[in-house]
Amino acid sequence: MGGIWNGRADGQPFRMVGKGFVKILDACFLIHLHREWERGQAGGATRFLERQAGEEFCVSVITALEFLEGFQKAADGERFLAPFPQLTVTTEVSRIGSRIRRSLRQRGEMIGDFDVLIAATALGAGHSLVTDNARHFSRVEGLVVEAYRE
Repeated sequence: MGGIWNGRADGQPFRMVGKGFVKILDACFLIHLHREWERGQAGGATRFLERQAGEEFCVSVITALEFLEGFQKAADGERFLAPFPQLTVTTEVSRIGSRIRRSLRQRGEMIGDFDVLIAATALGAGHSLVTDNARHFSRVEGLVVEAYRE
């Protein structure tokens, strides 16, 4: 580990979006993964990826925004994100997001706007969401949420 993250512990890159079931990584996951790689110590995020060998991973552009906020130099964070394709917010995602917000508001269970867009991106693409905030995201009907901490 150490240096700029480039994939699995065995040096092989994680698979990019293609065929098969895809998992969207939330910002909390990426933050934990980045910290683990900076320290050179595998933790819950690294072990999750290793257990998911053969799975495909990506991020929402909203997740990228949240993650990059923590870097003085965005280029450092962008290098870390490079292995992960980024899914954009489309018109369909905004429609799905509006339905999520309406439902959450009616139930009195609102979550943040960025989280609504991340959930809408996952639902629109038919992907699950890997997060440390499963309780929060589980409020979104139909969203498949995966906790990565052991």
